[in-house]
Amino acid sequence: MNADELLRRYSQGERDFGRIDLSRDEILQVNLTGINLSRADLEWCNLSGTDFSGANLSYINLSNSRLISAKLIGVNLSNACLNNTDLGWVNLSAANLVRADLSNSNLGKSFLANTDFSFANLRGVNLVGANLTGANFHRADLTGANLSGADLSDADLSFADFQEAELNNCDLTEATLNRADLSNSKLRNADLSEANFQGADFRKANLRGANLTGAVLRETNISRVTLSQFNIKKTATKNITTFTHANFHKANLKQANLANAKLIYAQFYHSNMLNIKLYRATMINVYLLEADLRNAILKNSSLSGVNLTETIMPDGSVHP
Repeated sequence: MNADELLRRYSQGERDFGRIDLSRDEILQVNLTGINLSRADLEWCNLSGTDFSGANLSYINLSNSRLISAKLIGVNLSNACLNNTDLGWVNLSAANLVRADLSNSNLGKSFLANTDFSFANLRGVNLVGANLTGANFHRADLTGANLSGADLSDADLSFADFQEAELNNCDLTEATLNRADLSNSKLRNADLSEANFQGADFRKANLRGANLTGAVLRETNISRVTLSQFNIKKTATKNITTFTHANFHKANLKQANLANAKLIYAQFYHSNMLNIKLYRATMINVYLLEADLRNAILKNSSLSGVNLTETIMPDGSVHP
């Protein structure tokens, strides 16, 4: 079967085209809503502008294909093969991509609100500027992915792997990143306000200029992280940033604004805290051994059970 025959039979009311082979064919800007192409082979096809909304594309092979500006609203792409596929500007809202392989694909500027990417392979994917509000990335692999400027507000990223990913200028407000691996990732100027990072791994991540207003970081590993010049912008009680059992070992917090933050059982061993702003902060059982607090602002902060052994104090003296 070729593309012309498929379109003819579809126009006559047929919808079931499972397991067909249309590899290297072309279907452009046509309506194929509700079609069943489960387990079909469409490798190297050009399907740009086509409307597949509501279609069953589970287990389909679309590797190396082009679906630029295609409409895939609510489609079933579970277990689909989409590696090296161009999906730029596509509408995949509310689609099912559970366990799909999207490695090295292009999804730049795509609309992916409420899409389910759980357990999907998104290694090296391009999601620059994509709308991912409310998307589900539970246990997805986004190693080395580029999500710069993407909107991930209210998304579920729990247990996801973001090692070495680019998340600069991302909107992650109210996102859930429990147990997510963000080691060696870049989150410069990202908005992480009201996000939940319980048990997340930020080792060697770069959060320079990030906004963590109202974020919750419990049992979080932030060792060797760069948090210099990051900012907490709001002061309302409900927007207090909480670091509970967080590990800031050798972190760079130079010029960071942690005003009003709540630091409970946090560890700042050997951290760079030059010029840090900690006014009105609450520090309970915090470990500051050998941290550098020169020129730090601690005005109106509350300290209880803080370990300052060999800490360089704001005036430059070394605490005994």
